Amino acid sequence: MTRLHARLAAATLAFISLTASAGSFFDAELKDLSGKPQKLATLQGKPLVVNYWATWCSPCREEIPEFVTLSKKYAGKVNFVGIAIDDAKSVGDFAKQYKISYPTLIGEADAMALMKAEGNAIGGLPYTAIYDGQGRRVTTHTGRLSAAQLESTLKTLK
Repeated sequence: MTRLHARLAAATLAFISLTASAGSFFDAELKDLSGKPQKLATLQGKPLVVNYWATWCSPCREEIPEFVTLSKKYAGKVNFVGIAIDDAKSVGDFAKQYKISYPTLIGEADAMALMKAEGNAIGGLPYTAIYDGQGRRVTTHTGRLSAAQLESTLKTLK
């Protein structure tokens, strides 16, 4: 079995487990760059941009610098979190190189399952989900999301 097949099998099992528990995005927990578990519930209370990505994903590499800029522009008003579907070492190196200033969480199969449970049935990257301040998913986008598109949505959130 190739590494990709093993990842897909693990993601499928995790997806079944996650959906069977009928939990929401905010019920999940993923590890941060230091390996410490982080509850996604701590991100509630403000509008939230959740960006699923991987270091090997070319469109992800294009949009992340724009997300970093917007996260600084909307600091205190909108929370941003990146969820990397990759290994910790690669993500840590990438986060330093791209100067990612918002929280970055890591989860291979768990993150894939969470992303699929949140509406990305095909598993395409990048995938962005945007929530309002009450924790309701407002919109999702598969593929590269431009700064102008994201900011247009952010201006409507409360």
